[in-house]
Amino acid sequence: MKRILCSAAACLAVSLAMGAMRPTPEYLKSAVVYQIVLRNFTRDGNFKSATAMLEHVRSAGIDVVYLCPFVEMDRDMDKSGWSKRQKKSGFVTPKNPYRISNYDKIDPEYGDDADFKAFNDKAHALGMKVYMDLVYLHCGPNNVMKDMFPDAFQKNADGSVRTTKWHFPYVNFASKGVRKYLIDSMLHWISLGCDGFRCDVGDAVPINFWVEAVSTCQKVKPDLVMINEGTNPEWLKKAFDACYAWPWSFSIRNFLTPSLHGQVTAKNKTLDQKMPGVRTYEAKIPEGSLMFCFMDNHDTAADDWEKRFDRVNPVEAGNAAFVLTFLRRGLPLVFNGNEIADNSLNTFFAPVEDPGRARKTVDWARALQPAGQKRLALIRALAKLRHENKVFAEGSQEWVTAGEKAGAIAFVRRLGDKAVFVTANLTPKPMAFTPFSPESGVKIDPKKKPMLAEGFMADARGVVSLAPYGFVAIEL
Repeated sequence: MKRILCSAAACLAVSLAMGAMRPTPEYLKSAVVYQIVLRNFTRDGNFKSATAMLEHVRSAGIDVVYLCPFVEMDRDMDKSGWSKRQKKSGFVTPKNPYRISNYDKIDPEYGDDADFKAFNDKAHALGMKVYMDLVYLHCGPNNVMKDMFPDAFQKNADGSVRTTKWHFPYVNFASKGVRKYLIDSMLHWISLGCDGFRCDVGDAVPINFWVEAVSTCQKVKPDLVMINEGTNPEWLKKAFDACYAWPWSFSIRNFLTPSLHGQVTAKNKTLDQKMPGVRTYEAKIPEGSLMFCFMDNHDTAADDWEKRFDRVNPVEAGNAAFVLTFLRRGLPLVFNGNEIADNSLNTFFAPVEDPGRARKTVDWARALQPAGQKRLALIRALAKLRHENKVFAEGSQEWVTAGEKAGAIAFVRRLGDKAVFVTANLTPKPMAFTPFSPESGVKIDPKKKPMLAEGFMADARGVVSLAPYGFVAIEL
């Protein structure tokens, strides 16, 4: 048996080296991912407190916990090496989770290896996987690699260290020592229970490094999952299981809240103007790959600040968006607190020693309030739909564009002889549209009970009516 397994691993490595599509682990197709920023998730901001919350996370229908960076942060006080966002945050601290000094050591702010392993063990016992954030494009100026390898950082023509737009040193992937060190670090975290990696700015890291890293790690963990914070289809074909659905995610969240960070120009703010770009991008994504879809994440929460969508919109607005995000083709992300409509001033730049950090952590009191209870019930229902209906995990997707001008997004998911129509009104006004033409032969049966609905009605003519932020998922 051992010899057969080794042969399979060798074949996988050869397949990856040739640039073949990686098979996606079966569980990922129907999974729901939950992002945790340890600093924001609990008042204590560490692994022990987060571990105590895992029952709640699982109860929301979560299959995967994805942790933002928790390895040792650079303590260099020279602000020339701080990012613009870090300085703008108002927290006068060098400790930025994305400015790393040691890839193999947990920052004491969060705990130690034993705490991380205990977190993993608890998550696994509850039936969840654990992913961690890899930040390999850049690092802190005092990263341990600087003393390990003379060629650890990329250099400018004058010999100075080349830095990113965030003022962090570029890691030098031309260095054999650096490559081995980083791959060994991945293996270290796998040995402590890590099931996959979300790779920060993955497109900017050479694809030949990712192919080498994945082929090496999959010999130890064949079902390893890799998520690229990028959009390059080649990376998906050769090393990754999922990429980010940037056009989708920003189009939806910014349509709901036009003042949010990343809002496109005013002339492009209607859905029928946004969605063609979404479809053009998604048509390039390989069929077997997934797209990471979000309404919120660590970056948007920190940048939106006072304008977070659950601060400025009714809970029903976010609910409508989550219906689309969960039931479309993709891999849905729930940012810590989204499941209870958290609207705290949540930023990953706030260190544990900040005296006012209580306002920068998830407000768990929302779970006892009507808005939080309504959101949590919906997230649980959506997760259940994904888990129990293969059409949402494996089905094809056809966009239905008829309602976009009025502010509704719609699509049909198909698998075998099953077809499900999904739509949501993303506006605070009631609206109606006819999704299917008589020529299509497709019609919604107004007598059929929806799988999930709120503020929905269909008539015998095939007209769909939606209340403000109304939605439906109904079999055709």
